[in-house]
Parts: sequence; structure tokens; C-alpha cells
Amino acid sequence: MNFTKSCTNKIPSRLKNRILYAIILIISIGLLTYQLIVLDYQFELTNVFNDKQKVQNNTSQFPKIQYDFPLNETAEEKSIREQRRESVKNGFLHAWRGYTKYAWGLDELSPVSNNGRNKFNGWGATIVDALDTLWIMDLKDEFNVSREFVSKLNFTNSNDGTNVFETIIRYLGGLLSAFELSDDHIFLEKAKELGGALLYAFNNDTGLPYNNVHLNPDLRVQRPPYGGGLLAEVGTLCLEFTKLSQLTGDNEFFFIANNITKVISNANKTIPGLYPIKIDQATGNFINDAVSFGANGDSFYEYLLKEFILVGDALDKYRRMYIESVESMYKYLIKESPINDRPELLFLGELSINGYFVGKMGHLSCFVPGLLALGSKFLNRPKDLETAKRLAETCYFLNRMTSTGIGGEEVWFKVVEEKNTTNNEIHKRLPDGIYRLSPGYSLLRPETIESLFILYRITGDKKYQDQGWDIWQSLEKWCKTPAGYSGLHDVNSIPPAKNDGMESFFLAETLKYLYLLFSPPDLISLDTYVFNTEAHPLLRMSENHDFFANFD
Repeated sequence: MNFTKSCTNKIPSRLKNRILYAIILIISIGLLTYQLIVLDYQFELTNVFNDKQKVQNNTSQFPKIQYDFPLNETAEEKSIREQRRESVKNGFLHAWRGYTKYAWGLDELSPVSNNGRNKFNGWGATIVDALDTLWIMDLKDEFNVSREFVSKLNFTNSNDGTNVFETIIRYLGGLLSAFELSDDHIFLEKAKELGGALLYAFNNDTGLPYNNVHLNPDLRVQRPPYGGGLLAEVGTLCLEFTKLSQLTGDNEFFFIANNITKVISNANKTIPGLYPIKIDQATGNFINDAVSFGANGDSFYEYLLKEFILVGDALDKYRRMYIESVESMYKYLIKESPINDRPELLFLGELSINGYFVGKMGHLSCFVPGLLALGSKFLNRPKDLETAKRLAETCYFLNRMTSTGIGGEEVWFKVVEEKNTTNNEIHKRLPDGIYRLSPGYSLLRPETIESLFILYRITGDKKYQDQGWDIWQSLEKWCKTPAGYSGLHDVNSIPPAKNDGMESFFLAETLKYLYLLFSPPDLISLDTYVFNTEAHPLLRMSENHDFFANFD
């Protein structure tokens, strides 16, 4: 006799029925849960895309972000501004011509050795990243040549692994922005192709993206990332994916972005609003207590506010999450300056893996003044603007305190909680109150200039133009090469050694923000556009009159 059948026959019929009912109940609960998730997604999607009257009512009431600039600019003011803008444009053209001569079609130029290098799939990252800068600077011949290159890209033929985060912010963001600025549908077609190829990266239980995947179907091997993912890399795509859904009518991208935000929001954390920088993609749980608004965390917080600016009250959870994060930042991370002769400054620290405060402030954190300034106007939080101004002064100071006038990657402020053991003789040129400097300016970073641009557009204070000009003059003096601009090994050394690297975001961000800083304020207005973390401007909902056409 079959053993299983024998055992089954020994189970009383009443128990059999209970087991059957339990199985049916489990299946029913599972189906109900699935339906609730789907309905929740559909409800949010409806709020964003289909309830036109509600959204139009919301967006019509959005507060004005930009300062009311006077129309009577003097001849002298205009002359100075236009000379500065022309200088930045010439700098862009210098870098662009070096790239086209020595590295065309490769990802980046090595501006000292005059070679090209591939770091981001070999799809010409500099070309795609610079598309909107070319358009904004009215370099239409260069734009059209780049368009022909982009039209031939195949996003599934790479033999290398693809960094999902970098691909989304540089390539996908660049293509979407180029489409909205030029209305050339080849860019939207390519954005949709790239978005479709990237869907494979989210194929796991939580929906949190893997760090690197092969977009070539013949090379795909699903391997969970060692050590988990970084908050900024996992959580920075809602702007691009929401915009892609809006423009194509494919709601899958919106679902993916919305799910990621929910998973991260629901994950356990020690302090409300402060999200640790390491997360396990397999479980959706944070791995330690380290928190940073700089490296590894920055753009997650940036997108909480910017997604709300893009879409409005239909996604109110982003506003709530952003405010909670900022309030905890005030409480745990922002400290008064320990620099004796600059007590008015503030600095933004971090939490270590054990949750202890560290007085380290990275250059990447210098996007925060611009973010706080945006939030102050859009969410009516005047305190945030005052904090933004003080933090921006710190970022400018950290640039000007070095021998080159260019800020290093990181500085350490003296705080009571830390044992400052660094040899002061080594860092004797540092101001009292700062005991350590990571001296590289290795990537030609844009964050300080980004905040100066936003603060100028919000306050109208021309000192931010002057400060941006000071930094640009230092970049011209120390970073320029015969072929482009290079990062530096040591900003406190004269002359500084160059590291032979020119990131694509130097053309996409650093030079674009400088150019806009000296442009008429209606060029890419903050009341019309929101910038992704790679400085690609995307039209806000209220300004895109065909916004809902694909969802009718």
C-alpha cells in the first residue's frame, strides 16, 4: 500500500476539511494582498496621471520658487554677466573639442594623456550627458552631430556590466531632458529602449535594483550584490522613471519607482527620517546605522523633494518623508562652526556605522544648501533658507581656504565627540577648527556651484554669482589642460598635480550650472523645470500641457 495514501486515510475527515479550509484561506489572503498592492499602485498612478482636475488644481497653486528679478539690468551688470557666461561657454567648447578630437564615442576624455576611456558601458557617456548643455548653450551644430550618434546606440550589445544608478542618472536622464528641450522623438525612443533594457535589474523579491547587471541577454547572470546596495544608488530613480511613464504611457516604470520608495520607507531605522547608507536588496533591511547626506546617501534625499516638485500633492508621501528627514538632519547632523573667526558658519556631519556623530563634511554634501533653498520656497519653510545660506557660506569657505581656491573631497571639523589625532604639523595650513583634509578634487565636482546657482535664482543676491566666478577662475587656472579640464590630486599644493580624468558630469553639471548662473533667470527657470541629480532639467507637471495625453 502507498505510504502517503495510508497516512492520509488515517487523518479524520474533520481535520481534512480544516486543512482544506486553511489552504483556501491562505490562498485567499494572498490574492487579497496582491489585489490591495495593485489597487494601491493604481490609486497612486491615477492621482499622478489621470485625475486631471485635481492635479491641475494642485499645480496651479504651486508657490513661486524664483526671485522676482528686476527687468532693468544696468548696462554694466549685463556686460559683466555676459562676459562671465561667455567665458564658461568657451570653457565648455574647449572641453568638448578635446573630447571630440581624442575620445569621440568613448565615455570620457583623459585630458592630460589625450586618450579616451570607457567607464559607463562604452555608449559615449559624455555625449549623452552633455546633450542638454549643448542645447541650452545654443550649440546646435554640435547637438545635431551628437543626435546622429545617439540614434545608432544599442543598449543591449555591451559586453560589460552596467552600473544601474550611473546609467539612469547620466544616460536616461540625459535622453529625457534632450527630448523635452528639443521635442526630437529619437531621444524619447532611445530613452524607452534603455528603460526597457534596465527592467531586468529589478527582478528580485523586493524590487530594489541590483548594483550592476548585464543588459546583454546572452551574458545575464543573476547575482545578488556583495555587501548590499548603497542608499543613493538604490533610491535614486523616481524622477527619471516617473517622467518616462508620463512621456510613454508605460506605467511599469512608475510602479518600480514607487515600490522602491515604499520598501525604503518601511525599512527599520534608528532615527526617523535618517536612512542608513547600506541596504540589503534581498530583504529590504538596512545593514548598519551609518547616515550621510553626502557620499552614498545624497541623491535619495534630493529626490524626495524633487519628486514632489515634479508631481505635486498626488504623491504627498514624498513631502512627508522629506520634511521628516530635514527635521532629523537639524537635530542630529547640523552643527555650529568650530572655526574661531567664522562662527556664523554651519557644517553638516555624518553618523558612523554605530550611529555616532562624525564631523566629516564631504564636497558632495554641498548640494544640501541648494536643496534646502528649494524646499524653503516650495514648502514654505523660511528657516530652511537661512540654514541654506549658512551652509553655502561654509561650502564656499572650504573652497577658498585652500591654496588653489578649490575645495577638497572631504574635511573634518573638530567636535567634542571625536578624538582628533591627526598630526597638526601635516595640516598646519588648515584653519583652526578643521583638523583634516582629503585634498583631492578628483572628479571636477559641481555641488557647491549647484547650490550657488539655486540660491542666486531664489534670492537674487549677486554675491552668489561672484562666488561662482571665483571658483570658475580657479578651475580655469589649475584644472585646464590643452585638451580639456582635469581633476587634481591635491588642492593644497602649488602647482597641483592633475589626475588625467574629466568626468562626463563636468560638462553636464559643473559647466551647465555655471552657465545658468550667469544667464538670464528665465533660461531653465526653477518654476518650470526640476533638475535630476545629474543636472538634467525635466519639465514639471504644471508646465507640460500634454502631460496626460498618453494615459487617456
